[in-house]
Amino acid sequence: MTTMRLLPAPDAVEFAASVRELLERSCDAEALRAAWESGNGRVPGLWKRLADVGVTGLTVPAAHGGSGMDLTAAVPVLVETGRAALPEPVVETLAGAALLAAAGGPVAAEWLPRIAAGDAVLALGSGPDALLMGAQWADLFLLADDVGLHALERSAVDLAPEPALDRGAGLGVVAWQPSAGRIVTGADGMAAFDVACVAVAAQLVGLAQAMLDMSVRYALTREQFGRPIGSFQAVKHQLADVCVANAFALPVVHRAAWSVAHALPSRARDASHAKVAATLAAQRAARTALQVHAGIGYTYEHDLHMWMKRTWTLSSQWGDVAFHRDRVATAVLGDDPAPRIP
Repeated sequence: MTTMRLLPAPDAVEFAASVRELLERSCDAEALRAAWESGNGRVPGLWKRLADVGVTGLTVPAAHGGSGMDLTAAVPVLVETGRAALPEPVVETLAGAALLAAAGGPVAAEWLPRIAAGDAVLALGSGPDALLMGAQWADLFLLADDVGLHALERSAVDLAPEPALDRGAGLGVVAWQPSAGRIVTGADGMAAFDVACVAVAAQLVGLAQAMLDMSVRYALTREQFGRPIGSFQAVKHQLADVCVANAFALPVVHRAAWSVAHALPSRARDASHAKVAATLAAQRAARTALQVHAGIGYTYEHDLHMWMKRTWTLSSQWGDVAFHRDRVATAVLGDDPAPRIP
């Protein structure tokens, strides 16, 4: 009998701490703003630096140059990428790499070493004319339909970039044609969906913590009526509510990561629970941060808007709250046990 471990291993926590240090140096608010205003949305050279420390190869097997870790070890790193509002396709690449690693075959043999080395970016989606995050930067598209999962190189799809409030999203509409010769045999598209849900939930937890930290710092320095606004009960209670919501969301994400990594029967339910809990916590953090910062929080010149817009983007990616609540209810009530992808 396998013992369930909801907390990440110490080495995973240490690795996440080193990633946080890298992001604090290379993806601070100034670098993030420059990336947004550049038109590309990405921080120059950062993807390669992340590859050099092992982030892009986290879910790539050691035989292909990666670390061979599962989702439970990746969660602390994903939290840190959320804390930094990282404008890089980490979720899609890690989830796609895990999917290819599980399926094996020639596609995995060709692409996994490139992913681990930081030479390839993945995008994930389903259905025709899919709207995908990171599509503008992707080298390989893993696209699902009723037949299976198709691996398509950039030259095999028609990509139309889409504008977004979140300029680090790299959104694009991908038009493509299914082809039997491009199906990834043995790939479980639903498993990839659940991995992506948990990964995005981890990023939302990081976003919520970053916005809470911003709000606390501001509340300790901004004065009204001769006192810091953080001394007023109305402000303290709102910040405490954010702290509690996020503190409750993180264990749910860890639980979902374990379920997905070990392919438990409750995998779909737990992944959706994580997405709901983390989304609500991050949305509460964004709303509270805007209220605490008051007028200055509405301005483009203040850094807060970048974290808020990333929160709104991720809240709707891989299913919104309504979709995932319905999925949890279905799993609990047993009306329709078959999971689905939005």
